[in-house]
Amino acid sequence: MKLSLAELQVVISSYVAEAKLSSATFSVTRDNTVGLLDKIAKTITLDSNFSDKLPEFDGEDLPLGKTLEEWQADLILPEDYDPTGANNMAPHNPTYRPAFYSYTLGEKSIPTTIRNNDIERAVGSSEELIRIVDMKTKRLYDSEASFKYGVKREMLAKWVAMCETAQDVSTSFSASGDYAVGTYLKGGSNAYIVVKAYVHGTCANYGEAVTEGYLIKLELVEELAVPADTATGEAFVGKIKEDVEKASDISEGHSLNGNTLGAVEGLMLIVKQGVMPVIESQVEAGAFNLGKIAIPAEVRVIKDFGSNATGVYAMLIDKRACRLHNTYRAVREDRNGKGDFLNLYLHTENTGFISRNAFVKVFKIPE
Repeated sequence: MKLSLAELQVVISSYVAEAKLSSATFSVTRDNTVGLLDKIAKTITLDSNFSDKLPEFDGEDLPLGKTLEEWQADLILPEDYDPTGANNMAPHNPTYRPAFYSYTLGEKSIPTTIRNNDIERAVGSSEELIRIVDMKTKRLYDSEASFKYGVKREMLAKWVAMCETAQDVSTSFSASGDYAVGTYLKGGSNAYIVVKAYVHGTCANYGEAVTEGYLIKLELVEELAVPADTATGEAFVGKIKEDVEKASDISEGHSLNGNTLGAVEGLMLIVKQGVMPVIESQVEAGAFNLGKIAIPAEVRVIKDFGSNATGVYAMLIDKRACRLHNTYRAVREDRNGKGDFLNLYLHTENTGFISRNAFVKVFKIPE
């Protein structure tokens, strides 16, 4: 009989039955003249790569001690030359930004069980048995990698929250108030941080306090449309270039502690999934000179910014400013003779570090 494509499609559609492709149940059949069980020809598992996509955030292991302490020295204001040397013996103590401390996040354990006389009855070769047992062990380390990746993304979420708290401060500067170093204040429509202890009546208004060096304007968070087309993509790339330019020179207002920043040698742009395809297809594709449109920072694409729910889709940071330090890591085992199984526990303890003295810029969808 002559074949037609339409008739062939009918035959194929009937032949490829959905119930036979991926069924949750196994049906015992004896479709042979001997009456033996029809055998499973092959057992398959498709493994995945559970890698940590932010390996740059791995700090060195800390086997002794758990707490981190961050400090930062201020630059020194030049004084008028005194030819008399009258005050040559007077001390000139330098000043410092407030110190901050990071504590252990606590210990977690990842458990798994390997039972004896269990998998053996389900496999037909020693190679298959070894493969399944090895997978149990591998999943311990896969789970740890996924855990670390999630912790790092959540650290970014907390860093974002710190920036938003500083930028969205509601307490306004009052010339008659007293403010300690590190206090966040509002002046007009902008956010500021107190970098020199302010005593009531020292200045007439926040503008004078800025001029006199008591307040520094903060530029930590910016609302900008998420790249969705050529126009928004080019606007985003242009803003990144602008901020990279600032970070590449001496600047103020781009850290949580209000310290003066020198040129940052290593910047990282962290973007949420969905942003770079627009940049690559809508912006770079239409650029005559890719060197002039390319983002001047190391780019990392991540799944999300942890639990952030304020519309953050990108962060430009000093790549030294976020670290996860492992302070304890061990795999322990318990053999249960009565139950005839082995429990494995991967223990891990970490201390996270977010620098308050490093460059950071958060980009979020306009409210």
